[in-house]
Order: sequence, then structure tokens, then C-alpha cells
Amino acid sequence: MHKLVNKRIFWGLLILAAMVAGLIVRLAYVQLVLKNQPVGGTKYSMAAMAEIQSERETVLDSGRGRLYDRNGQPLAGETIWTAALFPQEESILGTHKDEDVPEEELRLHRLAEILGVSYSKLQSARNGLKEPLLWPSGQGPAPLALTPRQAREVEELKLDGIRVLPFARRYSGAAGGRQWLGYLSEATGEALKQSPTGLRIPRTGTDGLEKTLEPLLQGVGHTEAAVQVDARGNRVPGSPITVKAPGNPYYPLALYTTVDGKLQDSIEQLAAEAGIKQGAVVVLDSRNGDIAAMVSLPFYNPEQISPQGGEWNNRALQAAVPGSIFKIVTAAAALEAGVTSPEEAFYCTGEYGKYGLTCRDGKGHGALTMAEGFAVSCNTVFAALAERLSGAQLQAAALALGLGRNVGWQAENTLGQPLLRPLAGEQAGTIFSTLLPDDGGARVQTAIGQRDVQITPLQAANLVVTLLHGGEVRAPRILQRVAFASGQTLQELPGHLAPAPQGRISKATARILLTMMRKVVTEGTGSLLKQSGWPLAGKSGTAQILVNGVARNNQWFIGYGPVENPRYAVSVAVENVSPGSPQAATKLFGQVFELLSEASPGA
Repeated sequence: MHKLVNKRIFWGLLILAAMVAGLIVRLAYVQLVLKNQPVGGTKYSMAAMAEIQSERETVLDSGRGRLYDRNGQPLAGETIWTAALFPQEESILGTHKDEDVPEEELRLHRLAEILGVSYSKLQSARNGLKEPLLWPSGQGPAPLALTPRQAREVEELKLDGIRVLPFARRYSGAAGGRQWLGYLSEATGEALKQSPTGLRIPRTGTDGLEKTLEPLLQGVGHTEAAVQVDARGNRVPGSPITVKAPGNPYYPLALYTTVDGKLQDSIEQLAAEAGIKQGAVVVLDSRNGDIAAMVSLPFYNPEQISPQGGEWNNRALQAAVPGSIFKIVTAAAALEAGVTSPEEAFYCTGEYGKYGLTCRDGKGHGALTMAEGFAVSCNTVFAALAERLSGAQLQAAALALGLGRNVGWQAENTLGQPLLRPLAGEQAGTIFSTLLPDDGGARVQTAIGQRDVQITPLQAANLVVTLLHGGEVRAPRILQRVAFASGQTLQELPGHLAPAPQGRISKATARILLTMMRKVVTEGTGSLLKQSGWPLAGKSGTAQILVNGVARNNQWFIGYGPVENPRYAVSVAVENVSPGSPQAATKLFGQVFELLSEASPGA
């Protein structure tokens, strides 16, 4: 019996020894071999995963590319300084030397003042911290931005677990009219699988430049601040706060636009002060067609997108009924066809006599020339011109001036893209929905910018640029250069023309139209602008529309300045206003040019 017990003990010990030996071999295999092998479903090794699981981190930079204005000021991806709070060491939480307490409290009180919160709120957040915290701004998801002076002072306080770190703030958190910028949303499907950033929830461009330039804006990895913690969430004693970055000297890319950020902000403020609810303002550099500012109303906040609200729609790229600004096209078609001249005499009784067409309020202009009819926006004169033209001639003139088609800058096989088209949301607009050459009423209504005619504010501003270039249509450009993170240029994106297959109008016709536009200001519907700092020229328009069966108006004013040495072409569209409302578009046009003249006093 004793021998049997000893035998059982022997075999039990042998089995236990074998199991321990197997465990030792397994642990050795894990430590020496498997620790460097990737864990299934991740790109990390087992050793790295063990370290990651004991870390708590906060993302400082998603690695997404930056967007800048023409002067190098950030539009998306601005680096700010912010206060980062990390879990404290358990020994520090539990013990303090009595003489240290008053001094630390004083420093914490000062930190609370800098952060704009109460001492108790700061202490509550700090003592209960189990994850790193970028101190919130209280306005959107971005953390509180510190001034350089505040950042230095926080660092000099030398409080445990509190650091000042750089943070890449994508947007400012304020609402504005930069819908061309777009916004981000959480990546899904293939975009989620292909994300190279390493973020748990990567974000991808959903509209505007964020979407059209997504392949260039994608980063190669994120930057994070991390700290090692124990099982209770306290920082491991002696463990440092580390910042981990991809270390790629070329990424993220820097994309430089043609927009002047300060001008954009100023026009947004003017539009808001004018109480404009819906519409757009476009400012083009008349020398090359570059977009200097593009404001859309109502404003949107890229961090608070409402799919139902539609504020994110860029109205500068959406077509609307233009009204009498389309008379530029009608005049161009008639001059090109040789069926009129600026001096031709007409007589307006206030009613055209057919198609139910009248001049404003049925009041006649009496005897006037074609150029004078253009200045006072006489419907009778332009109805008469339309009846001398075919629908095809009107359509061809519109296309030749860059209407009824996409004109935004684009390039094939550029920067790795089959077609690089930053303004991909641009609508083409329409001239005729159906072209019926024998329908005189359709031609007459089209000639005064009604019926099927729709153009975008961008096309309207570019129409003016086209006239200033003698009938040569340029492609409005918003992206001019792409550079590496090091500052080295990856590629310049020069401007180009956007000719129509139907050809162009003559330089002589363009000159006549520009002269007639000056008369609008000196003698016609734009007389409000006569006292502007720069001599201006342009064309007004009021379109009658129906919105949900209710009569409404679109107000327009487009033009250029200064007259002798044009620097800018501007279009203002104030949409969906009550009939009889004051001409807000003309007033805002004048205010925009006051800004431009003050910013360019030597022009």
C-alpha cells in the first residue's frame, strides 16, 4: 500500500514537472519567437500589443494634410497649443508633503484661471483622471487654444501630469461661408479598411475640398501623446509622457489655395451684417480668374453638420435664375450676329405688346438707345433683340461666355489622380431645357434671364473675367500648389483656359459690353455705386421665381473694378427674397469693393 502511494506521488510529480516544463518552453517560445510576430488582425507584434494595452493615449494630430490660403495662413489643420492632463502617479495622489500643498494649490489656482474654470472643477477633473485629457474649449470637439504666453506660463507651473502640447485643430469651430472647404465624417466600408492613419475611427472627406482632395489629404499615420498606467488607471511611477509620431519628413502634405482668408472673413461679416439669409458672393482675381473669396449663405459649421438642413451646400456652385444679368449674353449674341449696335434707337411704352412682357411696374422708358436700354435694364429693348435671334444663337453666346457648362479648373492625370477636379460640386446650369427655335415667347423670356435660364454665382463672376480678357474664358482656380511637409513643392498647378466648342465672342464685342456695364453705374440701375472709392462697372438683375408656389425674387449684381485697371470681378446673388425688397445685392457689391479698394490702395 505504501509503495502504491509513493508510485502515485511520483507519477503526479512527474506529470506536474512535465506541465511546468511545457509552460516554461511555451513562455520561452513566446518571449523569444512570438513576441516579434504580428497579432492576427493587427499590424502590431505581441510585445507592442502588450505595451499598447498598458498605455493610455490621446491623438494630437490625425496626420491629415493641411489646407492653406494664398498667404500661407491655415484654413484646415491649424496647429494650436493646448493643455494636456494625464493620470497622476498613485504615490502623488496619496501623499503630499505638508509644505508642498500650499505651493501646489497656488499653482493649480493659476492654472484654473488660465483655463477659465473654477479651481474645484479643475481638481475634480484631474483627480479622477484615468485617460489623458486635452482641456476642452466648450465650443465643439477641439480643445482650448492657449496663447503663446499662456502656454509658456502653464509649462513654467511644472505641475505633475500637465503638459502643453501642439494640437492640429481641423476647424475653428465657428460657423462661416466656406462651404467649398467641406467637412469630415467617420470613414465606413472600404474607406475604413484602406485608412493608413492607424486611428481607431479614421475620418474621411465628405464634401468640398476635403472630399475632392481626399487622396492628397490622407495621412500616413497619427501623432499621439501616451503614458503607461497600472491596472487602476494611475500612471506608472517614473514613466514619462511620450509623444509618438510617424516620423515621415514628407507627410502630411500642404495644399495651398488661391483664397485670401482675411478677405473671405471680411465678406462673411458683411453678408451677416446685411442680414442675407440665402445666396453667395464670389470674388475672382480678374487677371487670372483665381478665386480670391467664395462665400455661401446660410453659413455652416463643419463640426456640426445637419444632413436635413442643407447649410453645407455651396450656393456659389449651385445654379439659380439670373434675371437681367443675362442681358449681357443677349447683347453679346445680338452684337455678334450684327443685328444691333449700341446706338440703335428703341422706344419703350412699358409694355412689349405680347407674351405678357412689361418693364418694371409697367412704366415706359420712352426713347432710348440699345446701350441706354442695357443701363436701365429695359425688357422691351431686349425682347426686340431676342426676336431677331434664334434660340441657337442665344445658346451659343451663353456657352461662349462660360455659361451652361462647367468652367471650374481641372486637370487630367495630375498628382496620381485620373482627373483632379477640386470644385466637383459645380453645377453646369441651363439655358434652354428644350430648344424650340420657333417659340418666340421662349426666346424672349430667355433673353431677360427667366424661363429655363439658371447660372451659378461662380459662372456669373467668371463671365465678367471673360469680358475683361476679350472673350477668352478662363477656368476659375482654387488650388494652386501642393507641397511636402518639408516645404518642398510637390507640384504647381497653373491656371488654364476653358474654351467652348462653339467658339468665343470677339474682342470688339467684349469691349462694347464692358463700356455698357460702366453706363449701368453712371446712368442706370447701379447708380448707388457712383460714389464708390474705385470707379465700378456692372449689371443688376432681379429674377422672378416661385418657391413652394409663393412668388419670390433673386437679386443679382455682377461687375468689375477699378474700371481703368480692373483687379477684381465680383458676383453677388441674394436669393429667395420677397418681391419689392430693397436691392441688397447692389449694396453688398459696393461694400465688397470698398473692402477691396482699402486692401489695394495703390490700384
